[in-house]
Amino acid sequence: MKHAWKELLHGKRKYILIEILLILLMFMVLFLSGLAEGLGRAVIAGIDTMDAKYFLLDDEAEELITVSSLDEEILETVKAQTSSDVVPLDIQRMYLIKDGDTEKLNITYFAVEPGSFIEPAVAEGKRLCEVANEADADGRYPVVLDDDFMLEGISLGDTVYDSSTLLPFYVAGFAKDQMYGHVSIGFISTETYTKLREELSPMYTKKYHALAIQDEDIEKISVEGTELVAKADIISNIPSYTAEHLTITMIVWVLIIVSAVIIGIFHYILTLQKRKQFGVMKALGMSTGELTVTVICQVAILSVFAGAVALGLTFGMAAGLPEKMPFYLRFDNALVVTGVFIVISILSSILSIVNISRIDPITAIGGGEE
Repeated sequence: MKHAWKELLHGKRKYILIEILLILLMFMVLFLSGLAEGLGRAVIAGIDTMDAKYFLLDDEAEELITVSSLDEEILETVKAQTSSDVVPLDIQRMYLIKDGDTEKLNITYFAVEPGSFIEPAVAEGKRLCEVANEADADGRYPVVLDDDFMLEGISLGDTVYDSSTLLPFYVAGFAKDQMYGHVSIGFISTETYTKLREELSPMYTKKYHALAIQDEDIEKISVEGTELVAKADIISNIPSYTAEHLTITMIVWVLIIVSAVIIGIFHYILTLQKRKQFGVMKALGMSTGELTVTVICQVAILSVFAGAVALGLTFGMAAGLPEKMPFYLRFDNALVVTGVFIVISILSSILSIVNISRIDPITAIGGGEE
C-alpha cells in the first residue's frame, strides 16, 4: 500500500487523468441507475409504498389488479377467515379538469378506505381520514393527489372535476411518490368511488378490484374463484414494468462492463509503459506477488476515491434536477452500484498483473520491452 501511494504521488499528472475518467464513468453509471429506478418508480410506486403484503384477486385476472373483479360479499368472507387487516382497493384510470380550465390531466384513482393501512401519508394538507368523506357544502368530495399535480398549478383547497362525470372534488392534501403506470394517483374514498361509478353507469353494481391484506393468518384464506398474490408478483405483472425495468437495467450493466474494459485498457497501457521499472523492481528482489499487490492497491485507491466523488456529484445533481424528471436513487442502492463498479475495476487490472508476471528483469532492463 505504501509503495502504491508513493507511485500515485510521483506520477500524479497521469493518474489525475485516469481519476477524472473513473469519476466520469462512475457518475454516468450512477446517474443512469437513478433514471432507471425513477422510471420504474413511476410505474409501481403506488403499489410498492402500500403496507400490504398480499392482494386477493379474481383467479382469472392473471395477477393483474385492474382486470380483477371481486363481489362485495367476498370482503366479509375474507375478514371472517383471518385476523389480518383486509381492505378493498379499486384502481381506475381517468382524467381531471382544473376549475376554470379545459385541459385534461391524466389521473389514476385509487379508491381506499379512509384510515386504512393502505392510505398514504400526506406531505401537505390532510389525509382522507382527517376530513369528512362526504360532499361538502359546495357538493365537492375530498381527494388526495400526488404532489406532481402541484406542478400543474393545483393547490390545497382547489376544485377539480372528473372529466367524464364532472363530479367535483376539493384537494384535501398532497402525497409524495404516488404513481401508477406513469400516471399520478388521486386517492379517493371507496364511497366516493362508488358515487363516481354510479355517475358513469346508473346500473353499476359495487365490486372491488382487489383486497389488500397484511401478513397475518393468510394460510386460512380460501375463497373459491380467487387467488392470493404476493405484492412482488403484483408489481412484476403491472403492464410494461418488467420489460422497461429489465431493458434499462441491462443498459446500466452493459455500461458498467464497457467502463471496466476501458479502465482495464488504461491500466494495461500504463503497465506497458512501466515494463523497465517493473524489471528493475524484480531485479532488486521484489516478487511478482508484491508487484501485484501494488497494482491492485493503486487501482483500489483510484476507484474508491472516484466512487466517493461520483456519489457526491450524483446526489448533488439530483437535488437540482427538475421535479418532473423521473430520477430516484436510494443511497444503499447507490453504494451497491459503486461497490460493484470498484470490484469490477479491480478485476479489470488482471490483464496488467498477467503482463507483470511475464516480465523478465534482464530483458526489460536491457531495453527489450514491447
